[in-house]
Amino acid sequence: MSIGSTIKKLRRERNMTQEQLADYLGITANAVSQWECDRTAPDISQLPMLARILQVTTDRLLGVDFSQDEGEIERIADESFDCYRVGQREKAIEIVRNGLKQYPQSFRLMARLAESLIGIPGYEEELEGLCDKILKDCTEGRPRDHAYRLKIILCGQRGQYGEIKKLAENLPHIWACQEDLLLRWYHEDSEEHRMELAECAKMYLRSLVICLGHIAHASCYSIEEKIQIRNQIIGILQILFPDQDYCDEAVVLADEYSVIAALCAEMGNRDQALDAFERMCEYALDFETGTGKQYTSPVFRGLGFGGWISDEYSYCRDDLIPFIANPSFDPLRGEPRYVAVMEKLKNPKK
Repeated sequence: MSIGSTIKKLRRERNMTQEQLADYLGITANAVSQWECDRTAPDISQLPMLARILQVTTDRLLGVDFSQDEGEIERIADESFDCYRVGQREKAIEIVRNGLKQYPQSFRLMARLAESLIGIPGYEEELEGLCDKILKDCTEGRPRDHAYRLKIILCGQRGQYGEIKKLAENLPHIWACQEDLLLRWYHEDSEEHRMELAECAKMYLRSLVICLGHIAHASCYSIEEKIQIRNQIIGILQILFPDQDYCDEAVVLADEYSVIAALCAEMGNRDQALDAFERMCEYALDFETGTGKQYTSPVFRGLGFGGWISDEYSYCRDDLIPFIANPSFDPLRGEPRYVAVMEKLKNPKK
């Protein structure tokens, strides 16, 4: 459609005469008529005012429609994420890389690629470069939020805590964030909204668990008090998941029991340490096999867990076993129960 035809269509949609449009612009009605007949065209300096009067973007006025591109970008990003959440990280990366060849300036796809690269050795420089480009050139909120989050994760992995504080200062406080405001002030009795609230509750639950875990590290607490706080974290999860359908939260339980086992071993409570060690293994294996499950406990009912375990990544192999190398576990290493657990962790799929 020509610019003249577009102006005519938009003018009529707004019940506006040629004379009225001409008055708004300070030109003659004949000039508007000449545009609409495609005999002449508006001067480029007139486009911003014309777009405001007709309540459209200048892109729309010029006949440029990005909606089709945006729909395809959304499809590529969703397809990549679907692969990522079921552990197919290489495929997820390939999909989004191909998408960027077609849409090289898409910040949405840059953010999706950066998200897919997090935690893979050797990609830190590329990941950081993607985040820096987004933060430098992008004005859209969601890709920038992803970039800030991933930069902070990188800084945390490097121990750059001062840089984390500087980056976090650019983000809204929790009481001003989208989720918290919707949670407090938007109410709708629908299944869709209940699921949104359940997702939000899960996010806050994970934040609470992380916060309590950091508190438990404080040097002011005795070993007994640290164990008590860890058991309180476990108790919170047991209350919220009465069906014991922990899915991805099983990794939290495994982490908590691993710390309790180390603390009990440090105190010389060998039996309690081995009890916690076995519980740690139980939940670690639950997490490894949790892909595709859905929650049945009332609060989270209907939410699904795609899972992150794949041939490329194993929680037991890549996170738990290295932690168990901690000298705190040395008093347990000769125990048959310890050896049996280690065998299960080394071969979680058996």
